[in-house]
Amino acid sequence: MTSKPTKQLPETILFTHYGDNWIRGSERCLLDLIKHLNKQQFKAVLWCNQPLMAVAAKKLGIIVHCSDFPILFGWQAPRFNVSAYFKLIQQALQLIKQYDIKLIHANSAAPCQWLTIAAKKSHLPLLCHMHSTYQLRDRLTLGLYQTDMAVGVSKYVVEPLINDKKPSDQITVIANGIDTQGLLAQKVTNFRQKLGISIGDFVIASLGSLIHRKGVDLLIEAVAKLVEKQVPVHLLVMGEGPETNNLKAQINKLGLQKKVSLIGECKSAVGLLRGTADLFVSAAREEAFGLVFAEASLAGLAIVAPKTGGIPDVVIDQKSGLLVPEENVQALVDAIYQLYLSPRQCINMAKTGQLHVFENFTIEKNAQQFQSLYNQLIQTHATHKTWTKKISIMWSLLTSFSVAVINSYQRTSKRGLIHER
Repeated sequence: MTSKPTKQLPETILFTHYGDNWIRGSERCLLDLIKHLNKQQFKAVLWCNQPLMAVAAKKLGIIVHCSDFPILFGWQAPRFNVSAYFKLIQQALQLIKQYDIKLIHANSAAPCQWLTIAAKKSHLPLLCHMHSTYQLRDRLTLGLYQTDMAVGVSKYVVEPLINDKKPSDQITVIANGIDTQGLLAQKVTNFRQKLGISIGDFVIASLGSLIHRKGVDLLIEAVAKLVEKQVPVHLLVMGEGPETNNLKAQINKLGLQKKVSLIGECKSAVGLLRGTADLFVSAAREEAFGLVFAEASLAGLAIVAPKTGGIPDVVIDQKSGLLVPEENVQALVDAIYQLYLSPRQCINMAKTGQLHVFENFTIEKNAQQFQSLYNQLIQTHATHKTWTKKISIMWSLLTSFSVAVINSYQRTSKRGLIHER
């Protein structure tokens, strides 16, 4: 009588995330990844420092632990809380044991500072998912060289590690993925009438945090120059951040109150882009990947953006958009003006961009790539662990044998000495 094969239980992964208390790029990427994992193969446990992230993750039905993550030698106080560092290591070890963790996925580099110790002690693979670049100081203090695998969202992100000679088999790139079905299910919304935008206006839209790095101030300068060229342009900016008041002051100073609209955070950005915008624009001074560019292409828009960071991985220059030199307002103006005069080129670029997203930046493809990597790391580590155990046993046997031989020799020597005496 043949016995039924035992059903294999899913492997449990400890996901960790460090960040500010919001749900934005890297948080959304992690939540989407967890949501789309094969539940028969993998089970998720999340450990984070953000209450909002914890609430969002619990809605996915996963186990969540939320606690403070003080970074040793970090940029914010407390910088030298050694006792907290060791407590985080102990907490990591407890979670690993409690949930029988098979792999650790750090969704930012910061938790690697204590996870490298916990992973080594528990003989587990540690994957660091990098959504941004890190200075040498941080690469050292956070332990990026001790991780089993560093995954960058773009080539730009992992380039410093490559230059530092981290082994190539410990570095890879997995592009971010977006939930195309969920985003396209958003209600298509036309904000033109609500914002008093004229029917014939050319609406250029931007999406992102209102911080210096995103370069919204450069877009406002570009709008002023386009108005001088008598282009009926209107800039629609979605996002919030510390630069809001400065941007409002700039708008007032340039007299662009009727030409620029700051509408704050928008939960249905793709629906709004599809119903309101003619072109997507960005003047980011730095961008590790640019999830918003994939969303804009999905929404059916051509793109104008700087050729910096990971943007060229998402936007194909001259095909799905126009890439311009960074920090160059005139180049932005020229590119926007070119597409304003060429609606057919805009449409063709939009079609190319949308196809590019479906082929390369879906959450399904992203999840499949991570799942393959998880299996590879778990299997490789299990083999390594087995060999380590075998070597340990062999070493113990060899040591025991050596001790026995030495003791025997010493006893024989003593008897020989007694006999001689």
